[in-house]
Amino acid sequence: MKEIKFNNDIEMYDYVNKKLNEGCKIINTIGLNIELDNNEYLTYSNNVEVKEIEYPNYNDTFLNVIDDIKDYFNNKKDLLFNHKVNKVIILLLDGMGINIINNNLDDNSFIKKHLYKEIHSIYPSTTAAATTSIKSGLTPIVSGWTGWQNYIPEIKRNVILFTGVNYYTKEPTGFNVYKRLPYNMFYHDLDVKGYCVEPDFSKDEHHIKEVLDKSLKLNKLNEKQIQYVYFTDPDATMHEFGAYSIETKKSLSIIDKEVEKYSKELNDDTLLIITADHGHTNVNSINFYQNKAILSLLERKPSNDGRCITFKVKEENKEKFEYLFNAFYKNVYKLYKSKDAIKMGFFGKKNDKENEIISDFLADYVAVGISNYYFNYEGEDDFNFKSHHAGITKDEMMVPICIYKK
Repeated sequence: MKEIKFNNDIEMYDYVNKKLNEGCKIINTIGLNIELDNNEYLTYSNNVEVKEIEYPNYNDTFLNVIDDIKDYFNNKKDLLFNHKVNKVIILLLDGMGINIINNNLDDNSFIKKHLYKEIHSIYPSTTAAATTSIKSGLTPIVSGWTGWQNYIPEIKRNVILFTGVNYYTKEPTGFNVYKRLPYNMFYHDLDVKGYCVEPDFSKDEHHIKEVLDKSLKLNKLNEKQIQYVYFTDPDATMHEFGAYSIETKKSLSIIDKEVEKYSKELNDDTLLIITADHGHTNVNSINFYQNKAILSLLERKPSNDGRCITFKVKEENKEKFEYLFNAFYKNVYKLYKSKDAIKMGFFGKKNDKENEIISDFLADYVAVGISNYYFNYEGEDDFNFKSHHAGITKDEMMVPICIYKK
């Protein structure tokens, strides 16, 4: 067998596309390396890592905690985590999965000492989907918030859900996703004051102390209250430097110390619940935007997330799409028909009422990350992630519940 080595996947995609057009077929894939039926073996990478998979489980997410909180304030339960309180604070630290705690914090750290249990992330294990579920108390299949960006049929554009910006061009679309996919905070119908405390997203830099100081001021008010408090790290640091980098350890150390100081100043009748929207895993990039053999089969550009990516495929190309996708990527992604992934409970419970926009958002197929690779499907100037999420590895799917009460 003739081995042909390439410097990167882009060069290999060009070569494979040429060979496919000549009538060759892919007969085997080892990692990301490809064997053709003309006795050629094409290589560029040998570092695919097998990861432990953890499938979504909506009987074991923070939505269950939210149900407990609602029952508590509706006087249906006397105790909340065995505490009698008037104030509950949910502190969500973006990306701080169980593996991140275990690999970056000492055993005597505040957060690690107060670990109560592990639970599953909302799926997709990504911020737009998971934080929206936690804020609203709804699963993604109900809220419609299934990923970072999605195809909006009204304007025929892929839009970043948080900002309304065109994902591919970065131009404002003027489309208000919050009006199209509205939701209420989960505490809106409780007889209790509710607050959403987040960083000022108009600023480039965010500091944990500023967010916690806002929360403390509210905590001093003489009232029954629930706070949802969100901070952007360690997620942002891990994306840039990696899940177990020196920078990540430093970020978490600062967060841990600030949260410990904050906890000591809380009112005595406060229960602090610390959690995360998802975990993280170190990754390498696949330049999917250059795989013309697959992209030519689509009706429109891919959407959703780099490790939970959705495809709208031309009807006559579906069989070929399944063959080619699995031929290229079966060792790094699991491909499902979207309707099958829904039935399997990836995006919510069996009897959840499906949002009408789901058929556009999830399209025909969804591919979920299972190894140490993610799809760059935007273009050559896309940010190079060192660590990522939205897949179904245990590192991404398992998050903490930490409990603190004076």
